[in-house]
Amino acid sequence: MLTTNSLGRREGYNPDMSMSHIPASGIVTAYAESAKDCLSWESRPPTPPEMKRFRQSTIHEPGKILRHYGVANDPIPEGTFGRKTNVCESVGAVLKNYPSTEISRWKYEQAEKVYASNKREPLGTGYVRGHKIPDGLGTERPFGVVYGAKEKEECRQAASIVFPNDILDQYPDKSHALYVKSHSSFAPGEQRRRNYEWDSAGVDPATFRFGATEKGVLREGVKKALQPMLDETAAQPPKIATKVHEDFKSTAIDYLGRPRILGAGQTSLDPNHTFGVPSLKDFEYGVGETLRGAYSIPEQQPDANLGKSLREGFRNMPRVGDENHIFGTPSIRTDLSLPRRRGVADTRNFGNEPDALQLLRPPRSAERGVGDQHYVILRKRDEIRALVKDAQLNLTEAEFDRVFDYAAAADSNQVYAVASSSEREGAGVEYQSSGARGNDGMDSQRGGGGGGSKGYGMESSIVAADVCCLDTFFKVRHHLLAQEYQMPVSF
Repeated sequence: MLTTNSLGRREGYNPDMSMSHIPASGIVTAYAESAKDCLSWESRPPTPPEMKRFRQSTIHEPGKILRHYGVANDPIPEGTFGRKTNVCESVGAVLKNYPSTEISRWKYEQAEKVYASNKREPLGTGYVRGHKIPDGLGTERPFGVVYGAKEKEECRQAASIVFPNDILDQYPDKSHALYVKSHSSFAPGEQRRRNYEWDSAGVDPATFRFGATEKGVLREGVKKALQPMLDETAAQPPKIATKVHEDFKSTAIDYLGRPRILGAGQTSLDPNHTFGVPSLKDFEYGVGETLRGAYSIPEQQPDANLGKSLREGFRNMPRVGDENHIFGTPSIRTDLSLPRRRGVADTRNFGNEPDALQLLRPPRSAERGVGDQHYVILRKRDEIRALVKDAQLNLTEAEFDRVFDYAAAADSNQVYAVASSSEREGAGVEYQSSGARGNDGMDSQRGGGGGGSKGYGMESSIVAADVCCLDTFFKVRHHLLAQEYQMPVSF
């Protein structure tokens, strides 16, 4: 609104004068409010008592005990909280650990001298870092005063420390390698080498190429995109062929599921007609007849040779009065004598192999690699004497010679039975006693010399070889003891 004041003319101005058609500025409300009314308000309503215990401002109210809202309204118990401490040493008595007497303090200092912290930080002195202070520093001249700084600057001591030129003179061949490692200072055109161990990886850096190679490389991609007929993998547009070519294909190519057109013209054959000659003319059993069965009564009878032999000379028919005859070959060939030298391919069991009982309950000597065959090997007199001594069997020389003579006489019958007349002299160390066939029939198979306790008391008419086996030796020993004490023998 234009007034005389705005135009700079104040004479004759009436402040009540206004223009009635221009509205007043500002917002006109129905309430007579002022700035004071806007800045003053009533107090906030308090929290209800039943909800007050759930408010954080109430729980953490200063000067009050922090209690959970579940027990906020419970009465506080009277008395002292916490657990009563047992009466013990006081804090002053526990902390007072420094010795009080002179001799105890000296012992304490001597014990503390072994620690590195006591040597570097002695009580009452500064921390000893091992620095060597120049002579006179701190006594003749104070700290912080520079002496000869200008002369030292001219000598470039700091530059020589940062860039030690004398090291390069000492190691001329390693100077370049040091700068390459510290500053990556490569010479112009020098290849960066990381000193890999190529020999351990089997790689020749001169010929090996790193990185992955693309298997299906697409070449001439733009050319094939503009000319699709050049791409063999892309779908090609159909090509129009001649009818002569198609007729040739229809007659020269065999199509699956339909006959070849041989140019015979139109035929009036059934759509289910089968060409060719049938393979089977007579009836034969198929899978259905085989599973269901279509055999006659005679065909269902068992074969005539079931359980018996129809071939003459091969019938296992016992003779009259010989019903207990056993046919076949026994598994353990006790009917044969043990050969002198067995071949590697000889799988026959002559009774000298362990049975099921020995496999399930092996003897104690099996843990040391000693088997039954070691007990039936013929040994000389000195070897038997050494084994008896190692077994801690106390026998006098007369007792040993008596037992050994009887055992040698019993085993000599078997030695001379299998050895020829020209080999009798060396048979004592090459042949085994027939006792290797088993523990049950060991005595009965040795002939007259090993038949029992009576056999050991008989003098053999044959000159006995000076050898015997351990099994026969100890059995003779037991028989002689049984005769002396008049006790029966269990074997």
